[in-house]
Amino acid sequence: MKKLIIFGNTEVARLASYYFDRDSEYEIECFAVDREFLKEEELCGYPVVEFETVQDAFPPGEYDMFVAVGPNKMNAVREEKILEAIEKGYELASYQSPSAICHADYGYNTLIADYAVINPFAKIGNGNCFWEFTLVANDSEVGDFCYFSPRSVLASYSKVENNAVLGSGSIVKSRVRIGYKTLLGAGCFLSKDSEDYAVYGRRSEASLGNVSDKVKSWT
Repeated sequence: MKKLIIFGNTEVARLASYYFDRDSEYEIECFAVDREFLKEEELCGYPVVEFETVQDAFPPGEYDMFVAVGPNKMNAVREEKILEAIEKGYELASYQSPSAICHADYGYNTLIADYAVINPFAKIGNGNCFWEFTLVANDSEVGDFCYFSPRSVLASYSKVENNAVLGSGSIVKSRVRIGYKTLLGAGCFLSKDSEDYAVYGRRSEASLGNVSDKVKSWT
């Protein structure tokens, strides 16, 4: 059985550990976090160690890593830690739930949760999260480091650029482009191409401006 380090100590890390424990080929060995955020010695029954020195006790080649970080700073934190893990020499694990349906290839450090559906001919990049009941329709394209909240829907022939966030229950119409670091709020319906860094509320016509990098929280 392969051995796994999970980076993170938030609810996303706890959920990732549950999924990997439940039905993956991996055996979790520890969590790793940046030294400044190391507030507890144990999480979910596993030790928590410093990310800065994790390679000393858990060397690459013997352990893989999964970076379990949410959409903080439009996914930039997850992107940064994935790149740092690669620099340390770690292979990055992915997880696909046995109850998910995925007819497309996907890259490293991808999580596909229960009942998510990715249809044929979709293209999926690296470092993405697809939570419960997500739908990515046929011939759509998802870049790197994106975050699909539960029940978000991407219709056919649409494209999501890197670092986008789709809020819970959001829907993207077919043949629509979602720009770089675009944020769709919960329940948003997007029927036209977005600009980069755009923030949308419940209607695609109601852009709140190109300010996604300034958003600190959402529902």
